Amino acid sequence: MQTKIDSIGIIDDDEVFHFTMKIIIRKVSGINTVHQFYDGEQAIEYFKQNAENIHALPELIFLDLNMPYMDGWQFLDEFIELSIKDYQPQVYVVTSSNNQEDIEKSENYQLISGYKIKPISKDDFILILKEAEFN
Repeated sequence: MQTKIDSIGIIDDDEVFHFTMKIIIRKVSGINTVHQFYDGEQAIEYFKQNAENIHALPELIFLDLNMPYMDGWQFLDEFIELSIKDYQPQVYVVTSSNNQEDIEKSENYQLISGYKIKPISKDDFILILKEAEFN
C-alpha cells in the first residue's frame, strides 16, 4: 500500500507491541522510519530536541496510555504545551484500556484522531493509515 505518510512514532512500554507494529508497518506500508519510545518522558525529550526540525518528527503517532515515568495523558499535556510550529501529527491512542472514562477523556483532546484497543491487526493498521491520510 502506498502512503503519503513517511514516518511513524510508537510511544509504548510494551516491547512486543513495538516488535509487532514494526513488522506490520514495514509489510503493509513500506514506511521505513519508525521512531520508538518506551515511555512518554523519552518521547517528549525527543520532540523537544527536534522542535526546530519538524521533518525529524513522526507524522503518525501510536500512543499508549499506561506507561511508567510519564503516561500517555501526561505526554499529551506536555506535547500540547510545546506548541511546535507547523507540526500537527495524527495521534491514535492504542491501549489495552477499554475504560469508558479514558475513551471519553480522549474525545476532549483535539489532537487525538482515534482510540483503538490492543491488539492492532494488519487490517486495523490499514484502516488507521487510510484515516490518517484523509485527516
